[in-house]
Amino acid sequence: MKKIRVNLKERGYNIIIGRGAISVLPHVIKKLRFKGPLVVLTDTVVASKTAHIVMPVLSSLPNEVHRLAVPSTERSKSIEVFQDTVQRISRKTRTHRPLIIALGGGVVGDLAGFAAATYRRGVPYIQVPTTLLAHVDSSIGGKVGIDLPHAKNLVGAFYQPKAVIADTDFLRTLPARQIKNGMAEVIKYAVINSGEFFRYLEKHIKDVMALKHPAIEDVIAECAAIKAWVVEKDERDSKDIRIALNFGHTLGHAIESATEYSGAYNHGESVAIGMLLAGEMAMRLEMFPEKDLLRMKALIRKAGLPVRIGSAVSLKKVMESHGYDKKFSSGVNRFVLPTRIGSVEVIEDIPELLIKTVLKEYVG
Repeated sequence: MKKIRVNLKERGYNIIIGRGAISVLPHVIKKLRFKGPLVVLTDTVVASKTAHIVMPVLSSLPNEVHRLAVPSTERSKSIEVFQDTVQRISRKTRTHRPLIIALGGGVVGDLAGFAAATYRRGVPYIQVPTTLLAHVDSSIGGKVGIDLPHAKNLVGAFYQPKAVIADTDFLRTLPARQIKNGMAEVIKYAVINSGEFFRYLEKHIKDVMALKHPAIEDVIAECAAIKAWVVEKDERDSKDIRIALNFGHTLGHAIESATEYSGAYNHGESVAIGMLLAGEMAMRLEMFPEKDLLRMKALIRKAGLPVRIGSAVSLKKVMESHGYDKKFSSGVNRFVLPTRIGSVEVIEDIPELLIKTVLKEYVG
């Protein structure tokens, strides 16, 4: 197993990566000296697919364990589901402060983390990601929250977990589309931080997507190390360092929102298109070489991700959703744009005409 440390002084924690990593959960809880009730928050699909991995570990714990499941959809990050979840946690644990275990993908992790941040003014939680996307990105860094109907993650907090346990055995329970979903975030890390990592992916992407060892652990550990470094430097997204992690997310989130989280485009698929839109804008602003844009597009294709937006998606809705993006500052848009493979910059006040033009050219 590999271990990455997120160094945030008293809020620091370990990311434990590898086959059978879930076996360390009892040790982690014991080290926290937590003897109260545990609430395992998951979704209905994860609950059934991972029971054979998780139940033996949960059964070995001396703590009282409660399992709660939410629907397996992005809509579980709604205010209504959040309210229902907190009420269910309260009924189960009554007068005790629980420790919440987020068992699932990004939706469950964000929901569970936000519940932990707000219930009883903060209770501890542990991230146990089950998707590739959550392994490499959403479970790390303490950004938790829920969606509003018109835009993602507008209600949230910075609240760090006590540990992240990334067991690669969970990845074998996933359909192929979910592996591709996570690969978008993997590619993002390479583009924003490391040309060497990008070259590795160009050569080994088939092994990574086939979940071969040690390739899959190496990739997860590389992404985790990059994110840990960024979070250490800019935990609360206030120094224009952490914003680099939003590469591809500005218009990617807008695409998700415009399709009403219907699943027409999942998070990774939307981010893949968002990265290409950002790359196209950067190229037209003469800050990103065309050859690098073509390499990025080729790698995204190799990962089985879309490189265009379907004609059924309303560009008007995409632009409306983009207008609610939380990266706006004093009414001015902000985009993370690449300058080369391995480096990005934050650019403000990009002309709306350029955004619309690029969007139109990536439709159909």
